[in-house]
Amino acid sequence: MLMMKKVMITDEVEPDNTPVNPVTTINELLQLQMDEGNLLHLKKKRIIYSEGKSATCIFYVLKGKVKTSKWNEDGKELITGLFNEGDFLGFQALMDGGRHRETAEVMEEADLVFISREDLQFLFRYNNSFLLDIIKILTRNIADKQEQMLRMAYSSLRKKVGEALLITYEKYNPSGSIEFSLNISRCNLAALAGVAKESLIRTLSDMRDEHIIDIQDGKIIILDHHKLERIIYNDDLRNGNA
Repeated sequence: MLMMKKVMITDEVEPDNTPVNPVTTINELLQLQMDEGNLLHLKKKRIIYSEGKSATCIFYVLKGKVKTSKWNEDGKELITGLFNEGDFLGFQALMDGGRHRETAEVMEEADLVFISREDLQFLFRYNNSFLLDIIKILTRNIADKQEQMLRMAYSSLRKKVGEALLITYEKYNPSGSIEFSLNISRCNLAALAGVAKESLIRTLSDMRDEHIIDIQDGKIIILDHHKLERIIYNDDLRNGNA
């Protein structure tokens, strides 16, 4: 927990119980939480929180990869977000005081910092700039999810797969390295695209034949980033418009 100011009480001085705000930035908050031991080390496939559970804290990814997903009545998974080093998750449910609307699961062994609702409320009360930073992060996360869901709902199979590849590529390769390969399971990629695994594999095979991607040792290598973008924007490359 964050520290409170300690004062000497005398007959002449009223006690000052105003809390001391020991942090002014998100980085300072994270360091304080780590100093207090608020850390989790989780193996692959461990559940961080489940859909429908009450939100008691938010999480910051120090290392590793995490996904959030929802399941429909038929048991089909749809990945709603990908997270890696430097990302927060669990904000929305905590901010509205409700329950998680999705499940968070570790995709690749991860180290997480957790920050309690009480600590956040304390900071919001005494640090307006910190509150604004959190609102910006929350707003960006919501906007990204809405855009993803809209595109996935009205896209063709080919565009859905292309979008999933591009989302994964940009998320885990922010520097745009040409040599970067996507190490993501076909099940997770299908869940991100919102398509059946069999349809995904068939579409990936078509893209490999068109030299848009290559597949080596199970990893996907994007050979032509521009063609992949054009798939998303309705160019029919198979009809000779490359």
